[in-house]
Amino acid sequence: MKIVVAGTDRTAEIGARLQATAGHIAIAPRKPAQIEHAISSLRLADTTSESHYHQEFLRLLRYRDNVDTLPFVIPRKPGLIGGLIAKGKARLWSLLRYQHDRITFRQNLINNLYTSALELEYERRQREIAQLSQRLTELEARLSNPSAAERGAP
Repeated sequence: MKIVVAGTDRTAEIGARLQATAGHIAIAPRKPAQIEHAISSLRLADTTSESHYHQEFLRLLRYRDNVDTLPFVIPRKPGLIGGLIAKGKARLWSLLRYQHDRITFRQNLINNLYTSALELEYERRQREIAQLSQRLTELEARLSNPSAAERGAP
C-alpha cells in the first residue's frame, strides 16, 4: 500500500495506523449494491439528442423518486466502545423506524407527485411542439405554392 497526500509519500506516517484501524473495524460481509445498467444514470451519457436525454431522464427518475428505510450497515469506531455505540444505534433505529416509515411514506407521495407533474409537463410540451411544427410546415407549403387567387389572376 502506498499513501500519497498532496504529492508527498506519507505511507510511513499513516500506513500502520490505517492498517491497525482497518483491522478493528468489523463490517458484515455483504454484496455491494449493483444498479442494473437499464436503470443506471450512466445511461444518460448514451443519449443522442436533447429530447432523448429528457425522455431517458424522466424514465430513470421514476425508478429513483422513492426513499426507503431498508436496513443498512451502521459505521462504527474500532474497539469495544465502538461496538457498543453501534449496537445502541441499531437498537434506536429499530425503535424509531416506524416514525421514519411514516415520514418516508409522505415524502414518497410528494416525490411521486413531482415526477408525475414533470412527465405531464414534458408530454404537454411535446404535443405543443408537434402542433407548432405541423402549422409551420403548412404555412411554408402555402407560401411556396401560392394559389391562382392569391397571385392576382383574373
